[in-house]
Amino acid sequence: MTPPRLFWVWLLVAGTQGVNDGDMRLADGGATNQGRVEIFYRGQWGTVCDNLWDLTDASVVCRALGFENATQALGRAAFGQGSGPIMLDEVQCTGTEASLADCKSLGWLKSNCRHERDAGVVCTNETRSTHTLDLSRELSEALGQIFDSQRGCDLSISVNVQGEDALGFCGHTVILTANLEAQALWKEPGSNVTMSVDAECVPMVRDLL
Repeated sequence: MTPPRLFWVWLLVAGTQGVNDGDMRLADGGATNQGRVEIFYRGQWGTVCDNLWDLTDASVVCRALGFENATQALGRAAFGQGSGPIMLDEVQCTGTEASLADCKSLGWLKSNCRHERDAGVVCTNETRSTHTLDLSRELSEALGQIFDSQRGCDLSISVNVQGEDALGFCGHTVILTANLEAQALWKEPGSNVTMSVDAECVPMVRDLL
């Protein structure tokens, strides 16, 4: 007699879960995109401790389960306490791994955690576009025009070099205040700035300014 269709559906679902060490699933989240992280190892499911748990680790789980990324990496058994062993602890992923099993950790079944520290995730299929605005070339050209023409100076910089005559530079407050190393050489910040340096440091000062 041919088994009923429901039997085949059950067999298909059961057969795709926990086949290989490192397989993962989400439990008790109330939705398919969230829940307690559980991982399969040596014939049984277990949980992951939330020590060092972060979005990078959570995203490895989400992507392995077919989502784009993770929006939350939760700890303290946010989706309830699991059962079985604590499989992994102190997981540290780079984000490119196929499973938490491929990430750095204390190793399988090495943990001092209890289930009140079970890790959880919230996954999403939303993608966030990232656009980097690069004005480095335009900024460099603009600053070059200012310095080359000696126009727009709002800061007079005098560099006292031991054993040599003082050097004068055209300066710009906005630029100099953004340079922490140059600020460290200031004597009294203001419209006139004096810096005292060794002769061998002159090339460095030129670069800073």
